Amino acid sequence: MSHQTGIKASSELKEAFSVAVQDQKRLLKVEIVEEKLEPKGSEDAQGSWEEDYDRFVLPRLESTPCYILYRIEQGWILLAYMPDESEVRQKMLYAATRSTLKAEFGGGNIVDDIYGNSKDDLSLEGYRKHLEAAEAPPPLTDQEQQLQMLSEADKIARIEISTSTRQSHLHGVTFPVDEETEPNLVKLREKELVYVQLSIDLENEKICFEKSDAKTTPATLGSQIPDDRSRYHFFRFKHQYEGDDMDSVVFIYSCPGYKCSVRERMLYSSCKATVIDIAKQLEIDIVKAIEIEDGSDVNHDFLMDEVHPKQHLQKQLFARPPGPANRRRSSPRPSSAKDKN
Repeated sequence: MSHQTGIKASSELKEAFSVAVQDQKRLLKVEIVEEKLEPKGSEDAQGSWEEDYDRFVLPRLESTPCYILYRIEQGWILLAYMPDESEVRQKMLYAATRSTLKAEFGGGNIVDDIYGNSKDDLSLEGYRKHLEAAEAPPPLTDQEQQLQMLSEADKIARIEISTSTRQSHLHGVTFPVDEETEPNLVKLREKELVYVQLSIDLENEKICFEKSDAKTTPATLGSQIPDDRSRYHFFRFKHQYEGDDMDSVVFIYSCPGYKCSVRERMLYSSCKATVIDIAKQLEIDIVKAIEIEDGSDVNHDFLMDEVHPKQHLQKQLFARPPGPANRRRSSPRPSSAKDKN
């Protein structure tokens, strides 16, 4: 076995490895001490790996580099922590020894590893972002994107609309509407509900009711918006504007980017006008249609800016720019006796 830095696991760490695997430990912290990998504490599992994660991992991340071996359902993950304030030599040493630690612990036991310079990087949320980035498709070239979009557009153009259920014959792609959609939109119109969410059943190509609520507020609206699926949302926005009480229905189309397939994005985009027209046929007055990627920024201020956009001040006309600094100024012509006369 080769050791890039000459650093090996101590006998105490090898014993800790054995105990951690056999006793199903949740966490094992490792540091480099006097040119050896040494154990620096462990934790027994208390709850699920997600419940234990932040309360076990974050307190172990201090001002010096370290490794954290953390057990999840699929196996162990290796967290390499190298804070910004640590010395460059320490960072290089820990970076070069990481593969040695994996080999000493048993590479087959480690299912993933992540590097971080801050607690945020290695928090549960940071680890989830790491997983999302790993699953994201590789970026396509402009030509590949155009070909993919054309292929999906061709599929949509060939969709045969079922006539077995009620449907609205409107512009855009038209899908059947399930039996729960209209009654819930009517309740929204009659102010019995403040929020209605619709979806598209991609397999059966149908517009479906997802859920509704009578207590959603601007502050909680964002939590209703999925971060991994497209959806349509109708929200009754109660607010004050220029001293008047207002009750405005806002339509929101949410689509979280690459997390959705191209077909899903195309279908939702193409059916958006149809869904709005269904609401208009039910005499629901939509004051604003909005497109977003996720609900993280959706709150009262966001809705106010969308429903009542601030008027931009008219730009002042530019004054005539001064001439070059070295331009010679002409002196006024002296008046002559003829001029005085």
